[in-house]
Amino acid sequence: MSRAPGVPKELPGSTVSDILNGKRERLPDWRLVASFVMVCHRHAQLTGLPTDALGSVEQWQARWRAARNEQTGPHSTGSYDLFRTPADEAERRTTRTVARLVRLAGDGDSESAHRLAIIHLLTGDSAAARYWIHAAMRQRHSDAEALSGHPRPIEFAANLSFTYGQAYEQEGPAKLDIARFYYRLAADHGHPSAAERLRALRTVPFGKRLPAPVAEQQPGSG
Repeated sequence: MSRAPGVPKELPGSTVSDILNGKRERLPDWRLVASFVMVCHRHAQLTGLPTDALGSVEQWQARWRAARNEQTGPHSTGSYDLFRTPADEAERRTTRTVARLVRLAGDGDSESAHRLAIIHLLTGDSAAARYWIHAAMRQRHSDAEALSGHPRPIEFAANLSFTYGQAYEQEGPAKLDIARFYYRLAADHGHPSAAERLRALRTVPFGKRLPAPVAEQQPGSG
């Protein structure tokens, strides 16, 4: 990929793909990050998508510096210990999942855009949620209009997040971290079945097999 006019560094397609898919553990060079942010803004402007949820170059530089400082500091564990999964492994997989959705949504995948809207809605980032709802609607996702106009959007999103968690749990041990991620989003907003699945998964050490749950139909998801 040649360097776009006005950006500080060339964006090789293979390098960007590896970073977004979590194949590179090392923090990317700042000039590459800045170039990627600038290109994302330019694409959004050209396609008519809102840019407020993307964040400015200055905001991303602050995040990049915080990540660099974290890498050089002492290792710490976080709330992922509740899931009996190593904190760094669970964080890496979750970040990779979201990054993959961003990449696919940028390529026009409506389901990825819709899932990003759900994630940001349930994590309280309303600006990013509006951005991805708008993107999903432009890409003609069947549920995007329903989410946009739903009288109880958080409940709607929590039901869908629980459904995503069920689907990933049924795929087996390799997908349990993603299942936990979606269950946590739903449970944090009062979804009882998601909370129950989290309790069950916490009894299973990282990498071990757990029988998949029976799919259930959730009310209020239509």
